Amino acid sequence: MPTTPAVSRPPALPGRWRLACAAALLGLTAGASVAQDGNARSGPLHDELAAMDARLFQVAFVSCDAAAFRALFTEDAEFYHDKTGASVGDAARTLKSCPRDHGVTRTLVPGSLEVYPMQGYGAVQMGRHVFARAGEPGSEEARFVHLWKRDATGWRLARVLSFDHRPTAPRQPQ
Repeated sequence: MPTTPAVSRPPALPGRWRLACAAALLGLTAGASVAQDGNARSGPLHDELAAMDARLFQVAFVSCDAAAFRALFTEDAEFYHDKTGASVGDAARTLKSCPRDHGVTRTLVPGSLEVYPMQGYGAVQMGRHVFARAGEPGSEEARFVHLWKRDATGWRLARVLSFDHRPTAPRQPQ
C-alpha cells in the first residue's frame, strides 16, 4: 500500500506578528474600497490623523520630547522595523535618541498619506516618508503603516510597521 507523504506546515506566527501582518494586509488591500469613495486621502479622519502624524514626528525628530512621545503610544505598543527588528511595550514607547542632534530630518512624501477607518477601534494610516541627514547628499525613503487606537483620551499609536527603507538618488545642487 503506497504511503502519502507528510505535508509540513509552517509554524504559526506569534500573536503580535499575526496582528502586525493582518494590519499590513488590511492596509494594503483596503485601498480599493475606500479609494472609490475618495476619502482615504481627504476628509475629517484623514485630517485628524495627518495632524497626529505631524505631532508624532514633531516630538520624535524636532522637540525630542520623550514624555510627549511616550504619551502618543498605547501601553501595549508594538513597533516593527525592517532594519532594527521588533520592540514591544516600553521599548516601543521610549525615545532612544534625538535625530535632530544628528542632523536627521523626516519629511512626509506629499500625497502619500492614506487613512482607513477601523470600526470600533480607530484607523490605519499608511504613507511614505523621506529621512535625510544634513551634509549628506542622499536620503532614504521608507513606507509605514500605523494602527491608531481611539479611546476616551484621544488617538494613541498601537502598532507601527516601518519597512522598505531604501536609498534615494543623491540631491542635486541647485
